Amino acid sequence: MSARRTNAAPEFEAEIIPGLEAYACEELLGRFGAKLNRIRKARAGFLRFRFSGSPVELRALRSVVAVYQIHHFAIPRPKALLGHQHFARLKAILRKASRSYNHPVRTLGIGAAGSGSSVMRRLRHELTRALRVDAAADGKGELFVRIMPDRRASRWEVLVRTTKLPLSTREYRLENMPGSLNATVAYVMTKVGPLPRGSTAVNLCSGASTIAIEHALMRPADLLLAVDCSDSALESGRRNAKASGADHRICHLLADGTQAPLASRSADRLYADMPFGHLIGSHEENERLYPAILREAARLARPDAAFVVLTHEVRLMRRSLERPLWRADRETRINLRGLYPRLFVLRRNSATI
Repeated sequence: MSARRTNAAPEFEAEIIPGLEAYACEELLGRFGAKLNRIRKARAGFLRFRFSGSPVELRALRSVVAVYQIHHFAIPRPKALLGHQHFARLKAILRKASRSYNHPVRTLGIGAAGSGSSVMRRLRHELTRALRVDAAADGKGELFVRIMPDRRASRWEVLVRTTKLPLSTREYRLENMPGSLNATVAYVMTKVGPLPRGSTAVNLCSGASTIAIEHALMRPADLLLAVDCSDSALESGRRNAKASGADHRICHLLADGTQAPLASRSADRLYADMPFGHLIGSHEENERLYPAILREAARLARPDAAFVVLTHEVRLMRRSLERPLWRADRETRINLRGLYPRLFVLRRNSATI
């Protein structure tokens, strides 16, 4: 899928929110095309590739949850990792990874099938003692390792996360509200199509402003308007925007998203992370909210504007789209920890403008 054949280059695995693999592949090729080789989908939510650059460069990725470097061990079962030769190599790999974080590592986590087995418990104990760290209470840890069989060969793989925290854990997220949007999904929402430089984007139901911030960070010439009817949500959004350094380009407006104090046809792009009716709101409230938001977005949209919507209320969204204002240009099903929302890219129906 890319240039330069470098079979000796290290192999990596990117963890993706299932359903968003195409966006992650597009970002990988866009950023690192000449340094990539053999990108392939390993399974749902995971891409594998060889990369000839520095692993530090991969930290710039925004559409992936985490990146792991893959190390192969010619062993018949994980118990062999406790043997002197393999344990010494594993320990050296983890020490090198932890030094690359530039921050002290305090906890270690191991993810594997049978992670509670006696072998994995012993391996965790020996590694924490050798590395002088604690076992992570949540099983993840700042230094996180996944152990899995390589089904194509008689060996096992040790995958070491290349960052202390997942890439989806943005540093600017000082405030997390109930139902806050995953930042990698927010990033993908901003990448659904081209926009002219200096565009105006409106984020209805903006919450903690994750979508507005992701847009602002990637497109520094654009103006962002974050609209929410909750004072506390807007304050969270302001704090996060300030931490991101993009606060001077995001205007936070206290207003009902169905009656925004903005001029008609003023938005080049619109976004909304709609209430799912689980942690926020209810289905009955959504029955009224969804059509009203679609009408207001249609008023705000310029003729060529897209409205990018994330929702778990798929049937309600489709019913609301039967009105003549919008048409669904794209619909993507994603997996958010057992929830299966849809990402809709809507286009204004020209006949109703």
